[in-house]
Amino acid sequence: MKKLFIAALLFVGMVSFAQDINQKATRDQREKLTPEQRNEKHLQKLTSELNLDTKQQAQVKQLLAERSAKGEKIKDANKDRKTKPTAAEREAFKKQLETERAANDTKMKAILNADQYTKWTALKKDHKGKGDHKGHRDMKSPQERDQAHLQKLTTDLNLSADQQKQVGQLLSDRSTKMEMLKKSRGENAAAPTEAEKKAMKKQMEEDHKATDAKMKSILNADQYTKWTAIQKERKDKMKEHRKGKK
Repeated sequence: MKKLFIAALLFVGMVSFAQDINQKATRDQREKLTPEQRNEKHLQKLTSELNLDTKQQAQVKQLLAERSAKGEKIKDANKDRKTKPTAAEREAFKKQLETERAANDTKMKAILNADQYTKWTALKKDHKGKGDHKGHRDMKSPQERDQAHLQKLTTDLNLSADQQKQVGQLLSDRSTKMEMLKKSRGENAAAPTEAEKKAMKKQMEEDHKATDAKMKSILNADQYTKWTAIQKERKDKMKEHRKGKK
């Protein structure tokens, strides 16, 4: 479901084209920086990293200001949007993003010398590499995550050897279902319809209920009470996390 929501939010996410490198959005939000302040921090960073001269600083500053203006314009145009973007709209904005990045690259290449441009492209690549892992908790395999989860539950709930075996199998079965669902979504290039989204949501709710029933049959009363409390705490944290991203 996460991919579905990310795709739906691509419209608003277009403002990110103004943050090619070294701009940490979450940190800027905490600091309540204005676009001008973010640009100044970005300029200072680039000046230090690329050893920009006075003329280059002025040119890069103007480029950052232009990009910020475009980003704010897009953000303002879509802040009151009530409907989700269509597949055609998402594709159009994806192309717009690519065009903006290509144009920015050309302008930076004209401002920087050869060595500076090489360093700048390396910085962008490094930043992109870090960004690619933001949505992933870790690089562990499903089996490794299940084992870590089982160890935590064993400690938190004081599971017996027999319970560990049963919970381990339950976690494995759940991971297999998730991997199959992930694979089926990946093979389906078309954006899901509202009916498909509702069907997936219903399927997830049924899976959660089935897992709960199985855990209840494995655990004793005290363990089940603790487990439901852990589940509630985790759910609450996820809600807070999503609110923080809005």
